[in-house]
Amino acid sequence: MCEQEPEAPDESNLVAPQHGCPSCGERDADNLVWLNDDRVECQTCSTVYTPGRGWD
Repeated sequence: MCEQEPEAPDESNLVAPQHGCPSCGERDADNLVWLNDDRVECQTCSTVYTPGRGWD
């Protein structure tokens, strides 16, 4: 039998690291909800932040 290398995780729905949650590190776009034009709420830990700037 041949051992297969594990597949790389699908990162197609991840935001850039600097835009992820500054509290828990969440990067899945489905878990980051825009509240208005410049703030996002992380559905994993409830942190509200401005992407690229950190906590509000």
